[in-house]
Amino acid sequence: MRWVLGLVSIALGLAGAEAPLSERLEAWKQEIEQAGGQVVVARIATDPESGQIRIPPGTPRRIALARYLAEPRFAEQFARTHATTINHPSPEGRVHFVLLNMARAGEWKDGEEALLAHEFGHAWLDARGFRSPPPGADALPCLAIQSGDIVQHVLIRRELDSRGIPFRSPWIRSLEQALDKLRNSGPGESAGTCDALARITLWTDVRLGLTPEQWGRAAEFDQAFRKAFPVLAPVAEELAAVLSAVDLTALERYHRALAYVRQRLAVVLTF
Repeated sequence: MRWVLGLVSIALGLAGAEAPLSERLEAWKQEIEQAGGQVVVARIATDPESGQIRIPPGTPRRIALARYLAEPRFAEQFARTHATTINHPSPEGRVHFVLLNMARAGEWKDGEEALLAHEFGHAWLDARGFRSPPPGADALPCLAIQSGDIVQHVLIRRELDSRGIPFRSPWIRSLEQALDKLRNSGPGESAGTCDALARITLWTDVRLGLTPEQWGRAAEFDQAFRKAFPVLAPVAEELAAVLSAVDLTALERYHRALAYVRQRLAVVLTF
């Protein structure tokens, strides 16, 4: 499907305004902006049937945001996600676009703070110099996006814990759904696609972010993914092992880890 950008509002209640923030998210937003940038939170409508993407009127830096969403490959990736963050360079400083995909709001309606906090984590890392590859850095935007996610998620989970922002409960609910869906539908394509990279990211996140005590089905998840996607299993295991042994809070080591993960995922796309 070819996605088409439509710069018009839609009847989704708060679609014409920035998403409201909790007190602790508002404080984090101000902290990020004190580094010299701007955080823009926007609810974006994606319509899989018509292929339309709509940016709410009044969204700050709307034209700059439109350039990203007008890129078909990026738009396709965004339509598959719950949310994403774009760290946009501008003469006035970094603009951190935090975008909520309203077409999938039913999947995260009870975990909006956790979802926004996760995306704030990406913006926070960028503001501190822990940057990820821009979406246009590779022929397939998913390579840059998934490479950055795998490495940054390790640091984001630590930061959310330190700030007392609960995120595991809604995350586990989504994992339960993914596991049940996999058991009901069986395996799909295992390599050579953007879906393969997304599976590796998810798998690595579970390995690094959840203990059996935190999620009783962690081992079941691992076994199900191993059975469904055996070609990807060695990659997920390798990345989890490498990242668990690296101090990612050191900027130089972070960038080395990011380059390594990006190179490893690029190989997966050639399978």
